[in-house]
Amino acid sequence: MKENLKYDFKTSGDFEIKVTTFFGLEEILAKELFQLGGKNIKQFTRGASVTGDLGFLYKLNLCLHTGLKVLVPIADFSIQNQQDLYDAVKQIEWEKFIGAENTLMIESVLNTEIFNHSLFVAQKAKDAIADRFVEKTGKRPSVDLIKPDFKLYIHVFNNEVNISLDSSGEPLYKRGYRSDINKAPIKEVLAAGLVKLSGWESHLLLIDGMCGSGTIAIEAALWANNVPPGCFRNEFTFMYWKNFNEDLYKTIFDGALNKIKEHNVSIIANDNDEATLKKAAVNVKNANVDDVIKCTNQSFFDIMPSKNSGTVILNPPYGERLAINEITAMYKEIGNKLKKDFNNFNAWIITSSPDGFKSIGLRPSRKIKIYNGALECRFLKYELYQGSKKASKQNKEV
Repeated sequence: MKENLKYDFKTSGDFEIKVTTFFGLEEILAKELFQLGGKNIKQFTRGASVTGDLGFLYKLNLCLHTGLKVLVPIADFSIQNQQDLYDAVKQIEWEKFIGAENTLMIESVLNTEIFNHSLFVAQKAKDAIADRFVEKTGKRPSVDLIKPDFKLYIHVFNNEVNISLDSSGEPLYKRGYRSDINKAPIKEVLAAGLVKLSGWESHLLLIDGMCGSGTIAIEAALWANNVPPGCFRNEFTFMYWKNFNEDLYKTIFDGALNKIKEHNVSIIANDNDEATLKKAAVNVKNANVDDVIKCTNQSFFDIMPSKNSGTVILNPPYGERLAINEITAMYKEIGNKLKKDFNNFNAWIITSSPDGFKSIGLRPSRKIKIYNGALECRFLKYELYQGSKKASKQNKEV
């Protein structure tokens, strides 16, 4: 065995866990990990590490609102060439984790001169695992790129290799309640992060004024009533691991459901397109939050708030398919509407359009850099008080 190879996966006691998220949500994620009982929390770009046991691993997959993947690091080693990678991967006792009957998928991320292509690394590692199984059992696990039982992440930085097991399988933003979506819908994890970043409190009115598939409103409702987002899913890949403890998982699952609250939450999901709103209404019902979310079909510019204060979150068109004069006119109208009818509200707008947010005519009190897919965006906060914001004040350069 290579002297520098270190690998481990405990079936009892605490171990390191890494959770990935979207850029800009790291602090929110770290806070969630702490609230769920995590220890030794450390933030890194697009994620955070935490220490916990097997039950905590299950709990994270079930209860995290802002996590994308829950990973368990199992191996670290250095290499000088391609053969070193093969040799090291082959020496890991994979039979402790999975059986030859399981399906396998490997993803790799590279920042090294040793390899030119991530697919080659994945193939080399797959060959090493398969060859070990053949030598030990006479059989080998097969590859499944769609719905594998066992998913592996390999990160190569210079000559250092880190290997992690993916306990989640499908990304955690795939909650399972969205049966009908629009083109390019906002991911559930990002929507949950926006709600948390907004500082919205569940006793206040929340208006998702351009709701699309209703994701922001739904994620707000789940969070407000402490509904575990993972409860809509039937499986995670940790269920295929040899150390899966079904009784422990059932205990964690039942415990999470028992913590669901029934707060009197007031949330409006609004869209001006009737077909789009019907899709949102289906998703709201699937998520079992139709008792706290009211779906309305009108232009945002016609909404009159039913309460004197609250939070507005808007995800307007960014302008990829609109002329600049159209996008600036729309954002100017948004600013005018907020000034006119939403005094004492906090308004948050996510957009990737600099021309758009410069046209709002209000000065944001906070600007947060965040990504919606591949688009670099700003999440902008506007504190709306009578007479405190003037249309003549322009946004500063971001």
